[in-house]
This record gives sequence, C-alpha cells and structure tokens, in this order.
Amino acid sequence: MRSKRKQEKQQRKEAAREARLKAVSKVISIVYSLAVLCFMGLLLWLNVMPAKYLYPLIAVLFVVSLFIVPVMFSRRGKPGRRKGAMVVAVVLTVVFCVGSYYLGVTLNFFSSITGVGGAREDFYLVTQAAASYEEAADLSGQTVGVHASAEATYAEARNQLKEEVAVEYEYVDELPELMSSLRLGEREAIFISAASYESMKGQDTTLETATKVIHTVSIRVESQSTTEHVNVTKEPFNILVSGLDTTGDISMVSRSDVNMLVTVNPNTNQVLLTSIPRDYYVTLAGKGAQDKLTHSGIYGINETVATVENFLGVNINYYVKVNYSTVTKLVDAMGGIEVNSPMTFTTHNLNPNYTFVEGLNTLDGAQALAYCRERYSFADGDIQRNKNQQTVLKAIIEKATRSETILSQYASILNGIKDNIETDMEQSAITSLIKMQLADMPSWEISQQSITGEYAQGQYCYALGSYADVVRIDEASVAQAVEKIMQVLSAEEGK
Repeated sequence: MRSKRKQEKQQRKEAAREARLKAVSKVISIVYSLAVLCFMGLLLWLNVMPAKYLYPLIAVLFVVSLFIVPVMFSRRGKPGRRKGAMVVAVVLTVVFCVGSYYLGVTLNFFSSITGVGGAREDFYLVTQAAASYEEAADLSGQTVGVHASAEATYAEARNQLKEEVAVEYEYVDELPELMSSLRLGEREAIFISAASYESMKGQDTTLETATKVIHTVSIRVESQSTTEHVNVTKEPFNILVSGLDTTGDISMVSRSDVNMLVTVNPNTNQVLLTSIPRDYYVTLAGKGAQDKLTHSGIYGINETVATVENFLGVNINYYVKVNYSTVTKLVDAMGGIEVNSPMTFTTHNLNPNYTFVEGLNTLDGAQALAYCRERYSFADGDIQRNKNQQTVLKAIIEKATRSETILSQYASILNGIKDNIETDMEQSAITSLIKMQLADMPSWEISQQSITGEYAQGQYCYALGSYADVVRIDEASVAQAVEKIMQVLSAEEGK
C-alpha cells in the first residue's frame, strides 16, 4: 500500500515537472519566435545583406524554427528532445537579441545622419570683457550696434533679441567698424553673427580677452539639398567633406575649415581624395563676392557646395558635414589610429600642445584632431595641413574596415558620432554601398592629391568686410586636379 502511494506520489511529481517543462518551453518558444521576427524584420528593413547571404539565412532559420517550435509546443514530445530544443532556442534568442541591437543602432545612426532638416545660426550679444554687463537684461534701455545686413537670418535674430530685451539698434555697414566701436568704448554692446565674430577672432587674437559674449540668439534655417544624386553602386560620384571649426551641434553654421572632395568610382573601386586650401580666394556662389573658401560655411553647406562646384567645374553629388567632435569621438571609439608623419613638429595655440615625431605615431582623438589642425609649423602652411588631414582620413578608413574593429567597436563608433555628422546622401544609397561591399568585398584603391596656391596679403574678404591674407587660386594646380578627378570618374572596369 505504501509502495503504491509512493509510486503515485512519484508519478505526480514527474507529471508536475513535465507540466512545468512544457510551460517553460512554450514561453521560450514564444520569446524565440518574437526574437526571430524582430531580427528578420530589422534585417529586411535595413536592407544591407546581399541576396546570396540573405536567402540562405532565411532558409536556415526556417528549417531550424521548424525543429525548435513544434518540439517545444508538442504535448507528447520527449523530455530530452524538448530540453535540447529549449537550449538551442535560448542560445539563438540571445544571438537574435544581440543582432537586433546592432541593427537598431545602425538604423538609428542612419536616421540621425541623413535627417537633414536645416541649420542653426547663432548670433552673439558682445560687450567689452571689463564691462559690468553679465546678461542681456542688463542692457535694457541701451542702444546696441548691429551689422546692417539685409539677410533674413540677421533680421530674424534682431527681432528676436528685441522681443527678449528692450534695446534700440544703431546700424553699421562695415563689420570692422562695428567691432572697432566696441573696442574703443563708443558702444556698450554690439550684436553680430557668431560666425563673423569667430572669424574676426581668427584675424585678431586679442578679441578673445578684450571682449565677452553675454547672450546668444539661435535661428533655425530650413534648407534643402541642391546636389544631384546618382545610383552610387553603378555610377561614379563626388562627395564634398566639409569640416566645420566647431564642436557639438553639427547643425550650427560656421567656417568650413576642411574642404575635401572625395571622388568614388564603384565600377573600378577607386577613391580619390582632393584637398582644397581653406583660404583659397574664390567667388562665393550665392554672394557674387570674393572671399576665403572657409567663409562659405558661414552661409551654409549649400553655399560651400555651390562655390566648390563653380571654381572646379565638376558636379558634387553629395556632401558630408563633420566638425571637431566627429574626429575626436570617432578616433577614440576606434581605440586610436596610427599615422606616419613626414616630419617632427609641435602644435601651436592649443591647450595642451602636442609633439609628433617623424615616423609612426599612435594618436587618440584629441591628438588626431591636433594633427589635422596644425599649420603654423610648416613652411607651406595649409598645404601640408591638407596632406595631414588626408593621412588621418586614410588611417580612419583603413582601421574602420578591419573586421576586428567592426566587430568590437561597431556600436560605440556609431553611437559616438551620430550627432556630429550630417549628409544629404539617402539612407537607401548608403545601404546600397554597404550591400555592394558585403557582396563583393572589393579592395579599394585610395589615392590623394592637394590643390595648391600662393599666399597673398591684404585681400578684401566679403564675410569679414575687411582685408585678410588668402591663398590665390593656382589655375594650373586646379586644372591638374580636375583632370585626375575626371580620370577616376570616367574610368571603366577592367581598364
């Protein structure tokens, strides 16, 4: 009798265990199914996997799921089989969750960098550094000197400042005269665009300590891309990389300190990097006035694109806008880069300054940015800086395309730079290039060139309203550079 009760008790325990196992297996099968659907949905949405990999993957997942899900849902399945299916399901669920995370990071990155919605232009209320004014309200009832610019953003900024504080305006035609009146104490304050103020500081380093910004007005400027887009997997194209001399918000307009044309031929797997001196004395496309190329950035990325198109005589299909933060965050996320310096030099006007030795240098983000920015150490100034920028970009590309970098730093790289890069290249174009790379794994031939020119003193610059040193266009250098660009664009596969 006892033996029978013991046997019945044991049977009830086994039945309870089997019931719990069935319940757990059903929960795991549901979680597994959701993980599979989420992963496949994101993968199809991202659309970067070539068909030769995508279809076999779908077939494998279908077959595996046919084994796993029915076994875990079966009422009469053997416990051993059910446990095996559960183990496989748990492992695959973890894999799918990790995969979904990376796919989500990628989609978020693409959404961030391709979401071109306009730019932000800042305007500063500036006083003498020794003045007692600390905020805009302190100037209530005062007369403020302003630049008599007819541009819409200036007008909007002046109206917004008046709404914030009761001030009167005195209009001044020339920017140098406006700043001089502040420095001489003829005016208590002036209202000026941030880009113009920063440009003036570049010309006169004493402004840093002689003046102070007590208030900022930000104006949002809506803009649309004006570039001619193409099928990037079949047609050669040009990308203008514009590097702003700012940190933080990529939407802020500022001087374009780096101007590099990247020519890509997907048929021959050629990439040509063409650097243009920041101080090239060009005609601003939208103003019809001569100025340094760097100042075109003050009027937005479309102005820089149009200006470069005009003096090079080539079509630019896309732009990529970056800033100082992009370089530092990207290089740090990658764990640093290695560059070969042609000489030993020490940077200037930085805190801290860095020394780079001739030969191999391992750089973190701050060092890479300093290496890109330095020009005072070189006899040919901006020309050598352009070469150094190309060296850093090439090192970044080479390290970024290594499999170990992609696998270990992928998420941190994308999350690190997503707020500091902007492009008008459509997400579909970017994913098409990735799909092509994954399908064929081509080896890209990267070449470099720099446009040169001669320095000239005392040339009138439209954005400054005064005279500054510039680099005059070398027509022969431009012609030779354009010839190489056209050679890459027109090259055919197998030739």
